[in-house]
Amino acid sequence: MAGLCGLTVTVGGLAACAAGNAAGWSVPRRSLAQQGELLTGHVSIRIPPGAGHAVPTLVMFHGCGGLRQVQEDYAAAVLDAGYGVMIVGSNAARGIGRFAAMSQVCTALRLWGQERAADVHAAIALAAADPRIDSANLALIGWSHGGWTILDALGFSGAEQRPAALEGEGVSLPDHVRTTILIYPYCGFPVRTDGRDLDPDIPVHAILAGNDVVAPAGDCVRLFERAGQAGVRVDYALWDGLTHAFDEPDQPPDPRMEYDADAAGRARKHLVEILGSAFDQG
Repeated sequence: MAGLCGLTVTVGGLAACAAGNAAGWSVPRRSLAQQGELLTGHVSIRIPPGAGHAVPTLVMFHGCGGLRQVQEDYAAAVLDAGYGVMIVGSNAARGIGRFAAMSQVCTALRLWGQERAADVHAAIALAAADPRIDSANLALIGWSHGGWTILDALGFSGAEQRPAALEGEGVSLPDHVRTTILIYPYCGFPVRTDGRDLDPDIPVHAILAGNDVVAPAGDCVRLFERAGQAGVRVDYALWDGLTHAFDEPDQPPDPRMEYDADAAGRARKHLVEILGSAFDQG
């Protein structure tokens, strides 16, 4: 059904796709082990050279367009700081190429955040099985659609519900997820959570772009304010003058997006500071 939704062009068909995604009946369901098998071969684990012990690790979830140079840039900064990196290729794991990503995932025809939230659980399980990773000290980062994915994973976890795509296990995220970082996350419809059900045991940090018209910052501000009122630890910053994907040097030709090298460097530095604080506490 997900493939059919990706090809549907009629208004009625689009509505049916949205209903199927929202209700979960069009979402492929897998066990945690099967979800891990789906990701296997599309996960890159990198450890700082010379690390003689298991290291705290950041798990990365790309935006709707798939893996880009931006993940490589952040990975380099994290490795330089002495932490490990796990880069998850959610699109590639499902055979979604660049064209299908832009025409289907980025337009919400397929792979909603609530479906991709199962990747979060599977990636954590894969990290726990790798002796190079200190699985008691993990952090999650998501850009745009990846931010949506993490938000919905936190929402399922806070409500003690398993993600729609996960069968039999994985109700709550483990407490060794020390923190989450969201970079210009998508927070509007059809994001499942409204913020109040986010897992209160896992802090949320976010960088929002003031001139973002792809993932408007106002939607996230409202979601985060509701989360804070519900007792969730949320720390977000609104960076004025920046667009969506401001840290992505190889952006698509889209006038709504403008790369800002200085802001990108500042974001990477801020991320490393967040990780240092979270892992020190762990």
